[in-house]
Amino acid sequence: MIAVGLLCGTAAAEGGKWEKVGKKDGVMVHKKEVPNSDLLAFRGVVVHDVHIGKIMTSFIDENQRSKWVDRYAAHKTLNKTDTTQTYWIKFSLPFPISDRDYVLYSEGHPDKDKKVVTTKIKSVTNSKAPEKDCCVRAEVYGTYYKFEALPGGKTKLTVEVHTNPKGLLPGWLINSIQEDWPSKTLNALVKQAQTQEIHPGYADWH
Repeated sequence: MIAVGLLCGTAAAEGGKWEKVGKKDGVMVHKKEVPNSDLLAFRGVVVHDVHIGKIMTSFIDENQRSKWVDRYAAHKTLNKTDTTQTYWIKFSLPFPISDRDYVLYSEGHPDKDKKVVTTKIKSVTNSKAPEKDCCVRAEVYGTYYKFEALPGGKTKLTVEVHTNPKGLLPGWLINSIQEDWPSKTLNALVKQAQTQEIHPGYADWH
C-alpha cells in the first residue's frame, strides 16, 4: 500500500460558501465564514507542471516538512502506519507572539482510478505529547490536502485549513496570518518536490 499519512478530519469547514480572496503568488485563495466561529477557513488551489509522484515523495516524508510547511519549527512522530500518522508539530510565530504546537492525526486516501490523493488532518490528544511551556497548544478543526494528477505531467494541488491558534490573539490577526498560509505552503511544497525523485507508487498516474 502507498504510504500517504502526513500532516489538519473533514475538509476545513463543512457548508457555507467560499469567497474569492484573489491570487497570491499564483495560488487562488478563497475564504469562508464558519458558523459559531470568528475564525475564517481558507483554501488554496494551484496547478503546477510537476509530477504527482514528486509531490508525494516530499509530502509523505516527515523529514522534509521543514522545507515546505510554513512557520515549521519542529515535529515528533508518535504513531505511524502506511496511511495514518499521529504527530506533534511546532510552529514559530513572530515575537512577541508565543509559538504554537499541535498534536495531529492524519489519514491519507490514494485513489489510483481517479488519480487523486487526499489527506485529512485533525487535532487529537496523546499521552506521548503533553502540553509544554514552550508553546500554546492550538487546535486544528480540519485541514485537507488534495493532489490530482493531470494530463501532461501536471498536478493540481488543493489545501483547506480551519484552525484555532488559541491564546490571546484577536480574530482579525489570526485571519490575516492564515490567509497567506495556503499559498506559502503549496508553493514551497512544489519547490521542494521539483528536487525529488518520482515516488514509484505514483509513477504511472499521469
